Amino acid sequence: MNRILIIGSGASGMAAAISAAQANSSAQITILDGLDRIGKKILATGNGRCNLTNAQIAPGHYHTQNTARLNELLADMPAERPLTFFRELGLYCTEEDRGRIYPYSRQASMVLDVLRLALRRYHIQIQQNCTVRSLSVDKKVFTAQTESGKTFCADAVILAAGGRAAPKQGTNGTSYPLALQMGHRYARLYPCLVPLRCGQQTSMLKQLKGIRVICRATLFDGKQKLTEELGEVQLTDYGLSGIPALQLSCWMNKPIQEQAYTVRLDLFPDWQHNELRSILQQRVKQYPTDKIEDNLLGLINKKLLFAALETLHLTPIDRPSSSLKRQDIDALVSLLKGWDFPITGVQTWDHAQVTGGGVFLNEIDNRFRSVKQPGLFLAGEVLDIAGDCGGYNLHWAWCSGITAGEAAAEYIAHE
Repeated sequence: MNRILIIGSGASGMAAAISAAQANSSAQITILDGLDRIGKKILATGNGRCNLTNAQIAPGHYHTQNTARLNELLADMPAERPLTFFRELGLYCTEEDRGRIYPYSRQASMVLDVLRLALRRYHIQIQQNCTVRSLSVDKKVFTAQTESGKTFCADAVILAAGGRAAPKQGTNGTSYPLALQMGHRYARLYPCLVPLRCGQQTSMLKQLKGIRVICRATLFDGKQKLTEELGEVQLTDYGLSGIPALQLSCWMNKPIQEQAYTVRLDLFPDWQHNELRSILQQRVKQYPTDKIEDNLLGLINKKLLFAALETLHLTPIDRPSSSLKRQDIDALVSLLKGWDFPITGVQTWDHAQVTGGGVFLNEIDNRFRSVKQPGLFLAGEVLDIAGDCGGYNLHWAWCSGITAGEAAAEYIAHE
């Protein structure tokens, strides 16, 4: 009774395997993965530098349907926990702005190299090109059946096969049917940390493609404000991207076809309405004969300014500034301080960094043991949690994997 099977070789799966081996030296640990290379998704994190955790771990950086349960789980996941885990493996880290923690080498490949070395040191078996299609249990023995017909048996199973985001990196949602087979339920899945589509403004956006602007982005569901983000938004030919837009997508957990999501951009977040109005009025008063397009230069990107004027039908823009009426300036100020972009969708799962929704958090205990099936443990993205940009998702993956691995090792030791 010492066999542990881990389904998935991502961050949570590898952390689970290593921590299980550290906790129980006699455990026979096998990782099954559908790809021909383990840890592929890790290499893409942090722009290739691997933002592996954050010093400011807090519930407010995560999204789930059960915030009370999340608070309980995060209480046992301080930022130091994954750092200690990696330090013992020989990897040292450093903190940068906004609490983001990277390997000292700033190489995601180094994180994967350290993990792979630990897997070899602990003689953990890795079976690649093994996508598990069914999972069953009989008399406390689990049986995993792969697509190719191979069968693997174990006394404990850790389900860490990820979510649906970034399927080209191996996370294609196969974990959810396996969870269902074990009696679990899961919340609706939706793409998170994904660019937003604004189909109604396609023609204008094509002209603004590639423009980046520091602004405040506020998400509304109808008239209800959900949240806001401050940072650099990138305008694309299909909609909005950049970290603020990606962060907002984590709040869009209802089908967009049924909701009236809107993103409002404040292009002058440091100025109040009256301050911006005063500046525009002074320019018109000081240079009344200047063309409108010339008089307003120096405020924001030229193409963005021209698009704003065209949106308000303040054309032609080569007419004298003196032709602008007070209500025209008021309208321009209102638009620049609150430009609404109705959201018609999001980019595909291929463009998402993480999965929203998943197995309900009240279906695991504080050690990530299934409350439905003894001997089953769940870790990582398969669970109903999605984190913000900044290392929060990898933090969850490492910590949940470490905890599940330790608990699985303890389970087989006492069975």
